[in-house]
Amino acid sequence: MKQALPRLLLALAMQLLGSRRRNWALAMAYEFEIAARDGQAFRFAFGCLLGACRSLPHHAEGRFMLASYALVFGLFLPMATALSMAATAGFPFVEASDGIHGLMSGSGSYRLMLDAGTLALGPALTLVMLLLAACHLPAAWWVLDRDWHRVGTALHLAAAIMATLAIVTACAALDFAVLLVPFAALVAEAVAIAGLARFKDAGCAEEPAAIF
Repeated sequence: MKQALPRLLLALAMQLLGSRRRNWALAMAYEFEIAARDGQAFRFAFGCLLGACRSLPHHAEGRFMLASYALVFGLFLPMATALSMAATAGFPFVEASDGIHGLMSGSGSYRLMLDAGTLALGPALTLVMLLLAACHLPAAWWVLDRDWHRVGTALHLAAAIMATLAIVTACAALDFAVLLVPFAALVAEAVAIAGLARFKDAGCAEEPAAIF
């Protein structure tokens, strides 16, 4: 049990080194067993992880990996969180006096924009918003896994959900302008993924399949 964390750190370090530095990774694994026998497993594994992280910007595959993680943690996961919070707060059929920030933070006053005839559409709008948020999670995993075909499928699904959301919003006679922010975020994700999938620097990644 004491070796579980050091081995996890070592496995992460070996993963960060990538296929082009496989020999270095194998050498670290061999030296780890020696360090473990000397009671230095955690210290050695942490040093390996630190060294692997420092090496990432200095080779093409590492830069590709950094870009992938930046896209996932800087765009996909925040979007999933924001969309989930917005859905539970009543977006797009609840208006906050403090705008989107007030809707997300719970500040200001709120106004229900559905009338008696369209009130039944509220649960449908919430469900569609939650589906839009949910499709970002597998997409984020597939970005890190470089499975561009599945990433493209997830983005196509998100686009279909967005179109459904627009239709339901129109049926509820709501202002379509409130959907411009999630629509712009979806476009930004598609552009970023298209660029990342075609990223080529000294043969750092296999030739990706078209995703759009």
